[in-house]
Amino acid sequence: MALMAQYGNWIKSWLSDRWQRLCLDGTYSQWTQVWSEVPQGSVLGPVLFLICINDLDTSISSNVLKFADDKLYGIVDNQSDGHML
Repeated sequence: MALMAQYGNWIKSWLSDRWQRLCLDGTYSQWTQVWSEVPQGSVLGPVLFLICINDLDTSISSNVLKFADDKLYGIVDNQSDGHML
């Protein structure tokens, strides 16, 4: 159990105090703090993404499929289904 707490603290630290900026044609934007999202290009990224979206559909009564590009997919047969999704 102590090992799990240690990993939890490590992941929390890794996700905290993150900053990013944009570079376009050699010109950089100001640094801005990142408050959400899963860091891309990391070994843990896919696992953390799955954790983030795991309960995404708990309040949706229709069946949905979750994709890695942050989209939900569901069958919509009528306007009511569309509102629920």
